[in-house]
Amino acid sequence: MSMRNLVTLLAVFGTVLLCLWTATLNTDEVTFRVPGFPPNEVQTSLWVVGFLAILLGVLGTLLYTVVLSSKAAFLRWRRQRVDLKTAEDTELIQLGLFAAVRGDHRTALQHFETVLQKDPERLSAWIYGGNAARALGNMEKAIEMHMRARGIAPNDGDVHDELARDFTVLGKYARAVGHLEQRLSTEPKGDAELFARMRDLLADQCLWDDAFEVQEKHIKLLRDAGERRDAEALARGLRLEKGRALMEEGTKEGCQEALSIFASLLKADPQFVPAYLLQGRARFDDGDIDGAVNAWTEGIAATNSLELLNELATYYFEAGDPEQAIRAFHQSMELITGDDGRAARLGLALLYSRLEMIEEAEAELEHLEKEVEFSPTVTYHLAKLSERQGENETAAKRFRQIIQASNMLEANYRCKHCGANHPYYVMHCDECGHWGTVVLDTTEELQEVEEQEVNAPRI
Repeated sequence: MSMRNLVTLLAVFGTVLLCLWTATLNTDEVTFRVPGFPPNEVQTSLWVVGFLAILLGVLGTLLYTVVLSSKAAFLRWRRQRVDLKTAEDTELIQLGLFAAVRGDHRTALQHFETVLQKDPERLSAWIYGGNAARALGNMEKAIEMHMRARGIAPNDGDVHDELARDFTVLGKYARAVGHLEQRLSTEPKGDAELFARMRDLLADQCLWDDAFEVQEKHIKLLRDAGERRDAEALARGLRLEKGRALMEEGTKEGCQEALSIFASLLKADPQFVPAYLLQGRARFDDGDIDGAVNAWTEGIAATNSLELLNELATYYFEAGDPEQAIRAFHQSMELITGDDGRAARLGLALLYSRLEMIEEAEAELEHLEKEVEFSPTVTYHLAKLSERQGENETAAKRFRQIIQASNMLEANYRCKHCGANHPYYVMHCDECGHWGTVVLDTTEELQEVEEQEVNAPRI
């Protein structure tokens, strides 16, 4: 027997003894009346009245205790049922998330919908279900589920974040920006990643001023010096696009404002090639031919850019002054060294070929051939020159070299920042989002000959 039970029995036994002892002490007769009833008097002993009073008190206490215990037991039972239901729903949500990670979004959506059938107020199930529908390409259902989540929690940042993603997929950038703004309202200190997404959405709408303003907020939140430099370069690109948009308006006021933007960009970064390019084109469109030539020439001197050289040479060629184009190449070749210098020599050779200056073109290509490892581009153009001069056997030999060595006849453009390849020059790299980082890729085409090791075939 436990100590608790023993104490209880002793207490009961003591209570009974106390009641019996009290009864022996109260044998006097008393008149007992009940309030509210007819005045029928009952004669009984005093101990009976005391016993009844104690009994009523005990019964009342027991009844109160039983009621409280029953209520507590009911609440415990109800809580256990809720906990069990919540545990089952949580397990289904976990299974849905695991399915989504595996890429089985259809199964994931089924799990989330099962949860919602039992608990239509489960916010996370609406959010994850909408995400699964979006992954399946069912944008109508995705937006419907995320809107239901918004109805449950109108100010929830995650809900607005997902709605922004939905409308981005649909190309409804203005609505996506609106939801991102509501998402940012829940972040008192701001969020760099959210600002970056909003910047991209605004840029997709060509809202360059708004995108630049958001980018400045993004920069303020960055702590890493390298990230800040990249973000500042991207901000310059947004200003560049603003200038280009002003140029395309075709008004004199727009052209002047664009020139002001390009000048400020070059003051901040004298190596920004796209700004030189557009500055020259804006001056050209404004009728300032000398100003355009000066802009491209200054850019070549500052950056040794082959694209600026091509721009200048193209202008001279189309203006009917090929001698100036040739002179520009010669002057640039004195400034540009390394791979870019050899690329400039290749450009000069192609210009000679275009001008039917066969001997000069051949001389430049042969000079270049001695400086580099085997280049399909150089060999191809030499073969074409041989063919034009009637030297078919030599041309065929060169073509066979190309077939044996490589099938790449044209040089590619490469982004210096992310390494992405492009088939032609672009001012803006779509892969990393940077402006002015795309250059002619001569790393494989025009490699310098190493001492005592020449593996490429020679003519």
